[in-house]
Amino acid sequence: MKFSGWKVRLIVGLIMLLFGFIGLVITNAQKQGAWNYWRWISVVYAVLSLGLSWHLKKTGWKKELVTLWQELLHWTGLLLSIWLVSFVVHIGLQDRFEASLEVLILLALTTYLAGIYIEVSFIPIGLLLGIFAAGLAFFDEYLYAMIVPLTILAIVYLVWEAHRIKNFK
Repeated sequence: MKFSGWKVRLIVGLIMLLFGFIGLVITNAQKQGAWNYWRWISVVYAVLSLGLSWHLKKTGWKKELVTLWQELLHWTGLLLSIWLVSFVVHIGLQDRFEASLEVLILLALTTYLAGIYIEVSFIPIGLLLGIFAAGLAFFDEYLYAMIVPLTILAIVYLVWEAHRIKNFK
């Protein structure tokens, strides 16, 4: 089965949004339990991003100067940062909930920057992840009233962007 570039962008974006929303629910429900989730999801985001870039370059949808090596180093920076946060948690300087928020913020920033330098469809995902982190930190009682509409807006944007790219190519 062959997928065009806009379909792959849409699928990857929706998967990232789904994992982000699931992480939000897990973090809200079990403050200490989301720590491992966000660490593993960061690896999943990196693999999804690299896979999308590889697919777009392979099919000729992407002809930008950013190479897969640069993208690999971009995501490796995130994973090394998470390793450092893990060390801080391990020695007891930070608890798991705070570290979960920190990893979520790092993931949001890395995804947003990937949107600027690598693939524009990652920008709304990075922004939404940042809003998730702010919601978890500051707006616990109104969290879902804010996040659900914003997630829907991000999905609408991804569909619109995929449709625009489909018509552009």
